Amino acid sequence: MKIRLAGYAGFCSGVTTAVEMVLAESGRGAKVSTLGPLVHNEAVMQRLQESGIEVVEKPEAAVGGVLVIRTHGVAPAIFERCRELSGLKLRDATCLRVRRAQRLTEELSANQVQVVIYGDPRHPEVAGLVGWSGGRAKTVTSVEELNRIDVYNRSALLAQTTADRIAFNQIASAFLTRFHGGQVYDTICPETELRQKEAAKLARTADVVVVVGSKSSANTAVMVEICSRLKPTCRVADAGELDSKFLNGCRNVLVTAGASTPHWMIKEVVESMEKEGFVAESEGNFDEGTDFQAVQAGEQVVGKVVRVTPEEVYLDIGSKTEALLPRNEVFLSEGETLPGLFNAGEAIEVTVLKVDEQDQTIVSYKRLAKEKRWRELEKAATENQVEEGRVKQVVPAGMVIELGAGIEGFMPGSMVDLRFIPDFKHFSGEKIQFKVIEYNREKDKVILSRKKLLEEESARNKESIINSLKVGSIIPGVVRRIADFGAFVDVGGIDGLIHISELAWERVVHTKDLLKVGDKVEVKVLKVIPEHERVSLSLRQAQADPWSKAAGEWKAGQVLKGRITRLANFGAFIELKQGVEGLVHISQIADYHIKHPSEVLREGEEVAVKILEIKAGSKRISLSVKDAGFMEQIQDINAGKSADNGNVTLGDVFGNLFDQEKDDRNPVETAQAEKEDAAGTGKDDGDQS
Repeated sequence: MKIRLAGYAGFCSGVTTAVEMVLAESGRGAKVSTLGPLVHNEAVMQRLQESGIEVVEKPEAAVGGVLVIRTHGVAPAIFERCRELSGLKLRDATCLRVRRAQRLTEELSANQVQVVIYGDPRHPEVAGLVGWSGGRAKTVTSVEELNRIDVYNRSALLAQTTADRIAFNQIASAFLTRFHGGQVYDTICPETELRQKEAAKLARTADVVVVVGSKSSANTAVMVEICSRLKPTCRVADAGELDSKFLNGCRNVLVTAGASTPHWMIKEVVESMEKEGFVAESEGNFDEGTDFQAVQAGEQVVGKVVRVTPEEVYLDIGSKTEALLPRNEVFLSEGETLPGLFNAGEAIEVTVLKVDEQDQTIVSYKRLAKEKRWRELEKAATENQVEEGRVKQVVPAGMVIELGAGIEGFMPGSMVDLRFIPDFKHFSGEKIQFKVIEYNREKDKVILSRKKLLEEESARNKESIINSLKVGSIIPGVVRRIADFGAFVDVGGIDGLIHISELAWERVVHTKDLLKVGDKVEVKVLKVIPEHERVSLSLRQAQADPWSKAAGEWKAGQVLKGRITRLANFGAFIELKQGVEGLVHISQIADYHIKHPSEVLREGEEVAVKILEIKAGSKRISLSVKDAGFMEQIQDINAGKSADNGNVTLGDVFGNLFDQEKDDRNPVETAQAEKEDAAGTGKDDGDQS
């Protein structure tokens, strides 16, 4: 007793891609949902649910996470709803074959062609196709239904991608008979057709057929119908549904499966049969005794990779001999090899170039690969998807990018970065990501933009960053721009403003005196206005307040040195230490009446002052120059300089006082000695007069 396992049983490439996509998104920690069941298989959906992947019926239920459109696709109205929802990341896993049918439906309907779809109107793929026609497409499931519909415009027939080939051919024949001039588009998936042909061929050599798959799977149902025409056939969802009585007296059993059946489930069914005494063998061990499929030049077929060498790939396409895919019929990027690109057992779509005298079929991968790549680029442009390519050449106007399958795109210099870049040489040979902003297949033209991608990322980052900023927090930043009124600081992708009044505890006249572009600073967040992307920052409040320390160090009556920073009508401001200024009222400058502080003081001079009062709470210090003990010298110097008829300043009095390091006397003693000298001089002058 032998078990023969069909070579094309199990997940198709579209389902495999979709499952890998949701698992990859989930693996990145995202909340992942699918719009309807991703796969028509309950066991697979159970495993996905255990991985945290949810099924939702409406896009609104997936807001805040990633929503994956399943392989069956959806109507364009669903895409529009998804794009309108804030906080929803959309991933499209629509099968490329379904996408082709959608585009055909859309184009034909736009040209006033009545589209007729052969398929189950309840199936999500067919419902989506009707949506792409603007709701005008008609659906039929039989010749009888086709004969009951009325078509008044030009007409075209399409098929659900998983439709039965034989049934579709019958529908197509009836369609062309009834609607003269109608067009028939073969939209059945090549993988589906190959799976069906293989099942029909192998079923003839078996006693019974076991089809593994869910009742909800349309393609599994088609497989059951095809095999039932030839041999007794049963469908099982898993090993537990297999009835051993069905296998009684059988010598050869064929096991196949639908496109939504995982390989581990097929394996469980086979292992269950092995326990009943059957021996599993790989496809091809039986004497098939059937005719092989003839192929013609120009035909598109799906082949299973048998073996790979550095120079060619051998494929099983159902012909008498293996098809040969030469190396020169594959687009290989620099460093790529055939063994690195193809794996044994993989199903790939190729174009038949010719069949030689020895019945050797020569096929091409790059013809279809280029077509497929153009479709991907078209999809990337219309759905604003991210693409990737290698910089092949740098020219003065921009960069030439390899897009794969022999297609090249151009990125203008203005589209390379957010800011002007004078030289792009450092990009040469690098892989970069970008958006497709323009394409024209007829002119072989693709325009790319890295800038658009960066702008979108920047907008997302800005929103995230601005929402993460907390008022009162201390954060790092980099000075990006200097202005008269302050400085703009980059705090992680968004610029905040430090007003000039928040630069330092002391008075700042010019921002450039304190900061320069590129300086790294610590700043405090004062205010955040997300809707205007406005952030107010403070440099001084991120630093210790010098007043808090000064209040503890000084007391009234203490004499200190200070620098005159500003003169006003009412007095002079004295900097006692960085960030701490006190005020000498005009009445505390001299022990005689002056009209303005400039009669005695000059900005920038260093003077001795006495603390009269400290108000730490209001950050005020009242000072006195005259009470510091030196003002009597001004009178003496005035007398000695009467001929000048000018003002005497403290600089005249104390010009050398604070620099006199070799004099052992303190400033008070020195001033007193100078007073006595001046008095003596004045007396002599008086005697002479």
